[in-house]
Amino acid sequence: MQYQQTIRPVWFKYIWLGVALIVLLPILFSAFYTIDTGERGVVLRFGRLTAIADEGLSVKIPFVDAVKVMSIRDHNLSIHTEVSSSDIQTIAVDVSLVYALDSKQVDRIFQTFGMDIENTLIRPTLSEKINAVIAEYPIETFVEKRAEISSRINSTFANQVAGSGIVVKSLLITNHDFSDDFNKAIEDKKIAEQGALTAKFTLERMKLEAEAQKVKQASLSPMVLQEMAINKWDGRMPTYFSGDQLPFVTIK
Repeated sequence: MQYQQTIRPVWFKYIWLGVALIVLLPILFSAFYTIDTGERGVVLRFGRLTAIADEGLSVKIPFVDAVKVMSIRDHNLSIHTEVSSSDIQTIAVDVSLVYALDSKQVDRIFQTFGMDIENTLIRPTLSEKINAVIAEYPIETFVEKRAEISSRINSTFANQVAGSGIVVKSLLITNHDFSDDFNKAIEDKKIAEQGALTAKFTLERMKLEAEAQKVKQASLSPMVLQEMAINKWDGRMPTYFSGDQLPFVTIK
């Protein structure tokens, strides 16, 4: 009986040591975290922003600190939208925006927009600028001035988000499509223009041919006509004629 009483505390000691290790090891490992290249960590202590963690291994207080990871790499945002031209024609456009978050303003970006700046600021602002700029152009000039329109959308968007922590890298209109009604109208217009050009060419040709015929007839004197008739005469007298003169020459 005494032997069991002396052994019992030893087993309890190892049991408590094992329990302590099971509890403490996860806590110990949770105190370390890493930030990958192209990212920044927003450190929150009881919900309050306290620091921005750079790339590499860092330490935080378990159960007290939380880390939100934000990417500062280039992001490609594609938007498909339908807009109206200045002459109230519908144009479907695809716009590609390449942007990044300013690594020096990550704390401000998080405090202002949280983790979803793309849907909170970028997407609605870009959609508004696309509509506003394209609405200044008639649809027939859209293709010719597409590069100019892209540049204007880029500059107006960049000015609008300046100071928000967004770095605009590039913006391009990658595709566009007109409405079926406008495409048919363009096709009909081209057919009509082609028909008008063909008719104009035919009329000009007829005028030139008529003018050439007039010049040719005016240049044919009676002697020239007589010479041409002689050259074509086969030497035989005609079987009938009218008047007191032979139809070609008078033989004395």
